[in-house]
Amino acid sequence: MVIGASIRRKEDPRLLTGAGCFTDDINRPNQAYGAFVRSPHAHADILSINKTTALKMPGVLGVYDFQDMASKGCAEISTGIAGRGDGYPSLDGSPMADPPYYVLANGRARYVGEPVAMVIATCPEGATAAAEAIFVDYQSLIPVTIANQADRPDQPQLWPEAKLNTCYNWGSGDGDAVSRALDASDHVTILDVEIPRVVPSFLEPRAAMADYDGQSGRFELYVGCQGIHGLRDKLAEALGVGADRVRVVSLDVGGAFGARSVIYPEYLALAWAAREIARPIKWTATRAEDFVTTTQGRDNFLRGELGQDGMGKFLALRVTGHSNMGARHTGNGPYSVMRNLARMLPGTYRTPAVYMALKGVFTNTVPVSSYRGVGRMEAIFVMERLVDRAAKETGFDRIELRRKNLIRSHLMPYETPMGAVYDSGNYVSNMEKAMEAANWDGFPDRRETSARAGLLRGIGICNYIEGAGGGAGEYAAIEIDETGMAEVRAGCVDQGQGHQTSLSQIAADHLGIGVDQVVVAASDTDVIADGVGTNASRSMVRAGEALVVACGRLIDQGREAAALLLQANKEDVIYDHGRYLIGDREIGLADIAKQSRFFAEYRSHADAVTFPNGCHVCEVEIDPETGALIVVAFTAVDDVGVAINPPIVDGQSQGAIAQGIGQGLMECSVVDPKTGQMLSGSYLDYAMPRANDLPSLKPIANNSPSPTNSMGVKGAGEGGTTGAPAAVINAVLDALSFHGVTDITMPATPYRIWAAIRDGSVMEAGE
Repeated sequence: MVIGASIRRKEDPRLLTGAGCFTDDINRPNQAYGAFVRSPHAHADILSINKTTALKMPGVLGVYDFQDMASKGCAEISTGIAGRGDGYPSLDGSPMADPPYYVLANGRARYVGEPVAMVIATCPEGATAAAEAIFVDYQSLIPVTIANQADRPDQPQLWPEAKLNTCYNWGSGDGDAVSRALDASDHVTILDVEIPRVVPSFLEPRAAMADYDGQSGRFELYVGCQGIHGLRDKLAEALGVGADRVRVVSLDVGGAFGARSVIYPEYLALAWAAREIARPIKWTATRAEDFVTTTQGRDNFLRGELGQDGMGKFLALRVTGHSNMGARHTGNGPYSVMRNLARMLPGTYRTPAVYMALKGVFTNTVPVSSYRGVGRMEAIFVMERLVDRAAKETGFDRIELRRKNLIRSHLMPYETPMGAVYDSGNYVSNMEKAMEAANWDGFPDRRETSARAGLLRGIGICNYIEGAGGGAGEYAAIEIDETGMAEVRAGCVDQGQGHQTSLSQIAADHLGIGVDQVVVAASDTDVIADGVGTNASRSMVRAGEALVVACGRLIDQGREAAALLLQANKEDVIYDHGRYLIGDREIGLADIAKQSRFFAEYRSHADAVTFPNGCHVCEVEIDPETGALIVVAFTAVDDVGVAINPPIVDGQSQGAIAQGIGQGLMECSVVDPKTGQMLSGSYLDYAMPRANDLPSLKPIANNSPSPTNSMGVKGAGEGGTTGAPAAVINAVLDALSFHGVTDITMPATPYRIWAAIRDGSVMEAGE
C-alpha cells in the first residue's frame, strides 16, 4: 500500500535547495512595477488627490485613482454575497448587508492601509518614490474599531447599506428550547470570552505579476492563492471579459492560512494597469503592507451559557456575541465564522439543546476573513472554557464532567442539535490516550516540585472536533503519456501542505505504479479545467477522492483500449500494476498511451463533511514574580481518519499547534480605539512563537476512518489551531488558581499574568 506510507516529500529537494519558484521570482521582459498609496487614516473622506508631481517623476508610466479606473471599465469586485447571502438571512428576515468592494477607495477611506491610488513605474524604487509624492487631502472622521460597540446608535456609520454597522444578525438552533432548558437547569455557567484578532504571518508576503496580451486579448496573473478558478472568475467579471480571457497561475506559495482565499484589490488593479500601459507589472508587498492590507483573523466577543442538571449532565448551550468583519466583505469572511461556529458549538459533547445568535459588524479595521480553524476554534474555545468553569462551580472533577458528557463511539454517525452529522470517532479514547501520554495522574507531584522552586504549575485539557473538507465538490484529472508517466491535475492549490507527494501517493496506489511515475501539474487555469481550491482542510477529502474516481475511470478507459489491442473481450482483461493482462499477453499503460490519448477526469459534487477530532493536554510553568510562562509539555492525540502520509500529517499538526499556542499566549493584532491605527504593525510589536517557546511536539494518532469517502480520510491540518488555545488557557488558569484567578483574556502574556496575580484584574484587549 502506498497510501499510509511515510514517503519523503517530493517537493522538498527543490524547495530546500532554493529551486522553488514563488511569485516574486517571476520576471518578464520590459516589466514595470506597481506601488500603492495607502490611507494613513482609519476613517476619512478623500477631498482630492493631486498626482501632478508624481506624473512628472522619472520612469513613471501611470498614476491612477478610483475614478481613473472606473471610467475605463474597471468594475467593483464581487463579494459573492448576492449568491450566498440569501441562505443566511438575519433574524428579522433581512438579507446580509453587501457594501461595494472598490478596487481603490472611492471618496472615503475606511481602514488604515486601504489603497487609494496606484503608481506604475519602470523600477520599484521609482514607483515607491512617486507614490510618496502624491498628495491626498483627507478629512479625518471618527472611527469605530471595537466589535461589541460598533452597533451602538452613537457610533460612526461606515456604509449606508449597513444600518448600525450591522452586516448580519443571524441565529442557528432552537432558541426557545434552549431558553426552557436553561431555566430548568440546576446550574447555569456563564462565561464571557474575547477571541483576539491575529495576523496570518506566512513566510511569503503577497505578490502578483500581471500581464496582458493585446493580440489575444488575454490577461495573465501569477499570484499565490488558494483557489485559481474562483480568482479567475472574479477578475474576469471586474474586468468585463469572459473567464476564458483570464489565466491565473499559482506556483510555489509560502503559506496561506486562509488569507490567500480571497481576491485582493491589488490583483485587479495590476491586471487592469497591464492592459492600460501594455506592459507586464510586478508588485511585491512589504512586510509592513502585509500587516495592514492582508485579511486578518478571529476578533470575536462571545458569551456562553451552559446549563447542567444535578448529576452534571449537560442540558443546554447558548452562545451570543459579535464578530468583527473589518471594513468590508472579502467574499467568505461572514460565512466561515457563521457556519463553522454554529456547526461546532456542541463540541464533542451530548448537549440536547444548542443555540447561537451572532451579529457581524463592520469596523474601521483591516477586513477579516478565514484564518486557520476559522469558527471551529472559537466554538471549541468557548465550550472547553465553559466545561472547566462549570466543573469548578459545581464541584465536579473536570475530567469526570467531560467523561460524563462525551459522545460515545457507538452512537456514530451522530447528529448534533445544530445539524452536523459527526462521521466517526472515539472521543473517550482520545482523552484517555492523551491523559496517559501526558501522565495526568503524575501532575500533582510535578506541581509540588515546581512549588518548591517558587513556580506555579498548571495543566489544561481540551477535547476538540472540527468540520473539515467543505461541502463543495472538487475536480481531479489524470493523464498517462507515452513514457508511462502519470500527470495529476487537481483543483486544490498547494501552499506548503505537500500536495505533490500526497496526490502522487493516491494515484500510485490506485494505478499500481511507483510514486516516482507520478507528477502533479502546477495550479494553472489553462491546464486544470475546474476547481474550488484549498480551504477548510479539504484537499485530500475532496480532490483526493475525485482523483480516486478519475483513476478508476482511467483504468476502465485503458481496459477498453487494451481489449482492442490484445484482441480480447473487455471483460476478460485484467489490470495489474500498470499493465493489462489476458492469458500470456499483456500491454502497459505507456504502450496504450502511444496509440491514443489516455485521459480521465472527475468533478465531484457536494458531499458530507468530515469531522477530525482529538484531545490536547498542555502543561505550563509560571514565575509568579514576573508572569513569565513556559510551556513545559504539550500532548496531542488526533483522529484524521486515514493519514495518506503520516509525516506530512504530523508536520501539519505540529505547525497548527504552534499557531494555537501563539494564539493563546502571545499573538494579538492591537488597534488604537481612538485613531484606528494598528499598534502591532511589525514583528517588533507582534509576537509569534519561536522554536524555543515550544516543547517537543509528537502527535499521537488515534484514527477512525471516515465512512464518507472511499479512502477513509478526514481533514487534517487545523486541529492544533482549534484545540490548543483552550488547552493553553485552561492550563494557565489552573496554575493561577492558587492566587484566586478565575479568568484571563487571550493572549495570556507575562504582563497580563503578572497583573492578574497582583490584583486579580482581567486585562482589557490591547493593554
